[in-house]
Amino acid sequence: MVREKIEHLLQEHTKHDYISITTRGNAAITAALSIIPNIVPKQKIQKKILIPEEGGWIHYKKAPGLLGIEVTEVKCHDAKIDFADLLQKVETKKYAAFLYQNPGGYFAEQPMKKIYDLCAKHGCTVIMDVSGSLGTALCNGDYADVLVGSFGKWKLVDAGSGGFISAKHKKIWDVLKKEVDVLEDEITLQKIWQKLQELPERIGFLQERRNKILTDLSNFNILYPADIGFVVVIEFATVQEKEKIINYCEKKELSWTECPRYIRVNKKAISIEVKQL
Repeated sequence: MVREKIEHLLQEHTKHDYISITTRGNAAITAALSIIPNIVPKQKIQKKILIPEEGGWIHYKKAPGLLGIEVTEVKCHDAKIDFADLLQKVETKKYAAFLYQNPGGYFAEQPMKKIYDLCAKHGCTVIMDVSGSLGTALCNGDYADVLVGSFGKWKLVDAGSGGFISAKHKKIWDVLKKEVDVLEDEITLQKIWQKLQELPERIGFLQERRNKILTDLSNFNILYPADIGFVVVIEFATVQEKEKIINYCEKKELSWTECPRYIRVNKKAISIEVKQL
């Protein structure tokens, strides 16, 4: 059965035994957040979570509001988590979970072990979004209580729809599985399976194209060029710099977006969307 094959392959990628295929990546995020009151001690239940101030995904801000959950943002340095600010916040023990993406904004590697160890110490559940790292070393379920991911358009597994959610421990999974919007469509499942099999080749292709862009634009201020990433974010200080970057993109037929944008970085920059190739 194709569903079982997908789940088995995802178990290998995530190091999580408990996995389900969801209708959307956003549905996985909503399910992960909906269980928070049921997985923390009753005396600590507070409908408050942490998300990064940049380099996240738009549903990080939308889903909590739908569930009556209060959101506080953690400071970042160009989409990388400010560990000192995270420490200050989790030490208050006011937050039930920390939801973040690795790599931040698809370009900034996060210190996932350091984040997980800190949050675990203070009873804060870690939900890591690996839509932009599945198939790489940054997708590691050892450092998250819950993993979520999308298989939508322009993701690493670009099946056009669907997603997944997984849990590190059975205790969490027993609560989580009741909230999951399970994908039943066989055609979509077949496409996800095909795209998962093609994932190593796709990652290699995107990394090769990204490296060419990094070389071509090495005279500009590229954010975290040495990190694993699937976009190239370039800061600009003048209109002339901005125009040169955009002209390069148009000449090479590369998609680009202009920042500030929450899902990339909150400063003036151009994000070259390599993952759309």
